[in-house]
Amino acid sequence: MARLNVAETEVYERIRTAIGDRQLLPGQRLREVELCRIFDTTRGTIRKVLARLAFDGLVDHQPNRGASVAQPTVKDAADLFVARHCIERAIAHEAAARIDTTATARLRAHIEKEKAAHASGDRQRMIALSGEFHLLLAQISGNTILGRYLADLIARESLIIQLYEIPDQGSCSHDEHAEIVQALTGGDTDRLDAVIKAHIDGIAATLDLEPVHAERPSLEEIFNR
Repeated sequence: MARLNVAETEVYERIRTAIGDRQLLPGQRLREVELCRIFDTTRGTIRKVLARLAFDGLVDHQPNRGASVAQPTVKDAADLFVARHCIERAIAHEAAARIDTTATARLRAHIEKEKAAHASGDRQRMIALSGEFHLLLAQISGNTILGRYLADLIARESLIIQLYEIPDQGSCSHDEHAEIVQALTGGDTDRLDAVIKAHIDGIAATLDLEPVHAERPSLEEIFNR
């Protein structure tokens, strides 16, 4: 996969973030002409960006239909949570070996942001912060490769949750994040494994494996807010 230049990377990151924050919905069309107009760029740039997103598993290309946001299957959902169990457990163990007062303070400050978003009812902010907590753990672990894999899984998970989440269910709790921090600093690896497993299982338990059909905002509404 060819590397993106600075301008292409900016477009890529904005579309990827919109998918991860659950603004773009599974199956939503990504028309090249419309994206060119929104981002004031060339068709060649958009095609490279969409090809990279397809490589990441976030976009589907279909003959004679063009690109659309990926629609993960039930099998994809099951495979993803198995992968998250493995990767997050490894990240947590490495983070536990490196945790210090500064890292602990960063995690607790982040949880306070999650609490504030929850108290204000800002669901979009809650979703973004929830994913960022896990990526912060990966940063603390110091393992950049695991962190990259986790970022990909979190982005794909956002599509799975949109399709299969039971309405009005929270997918990630700041209280559970606080338990993870407590386990990280407690030095008990068995407890840490149990908390991580319960947390990932809890997210999976919010899925009913029946698609949820939400109203889809237009590309203009998403990117020109």
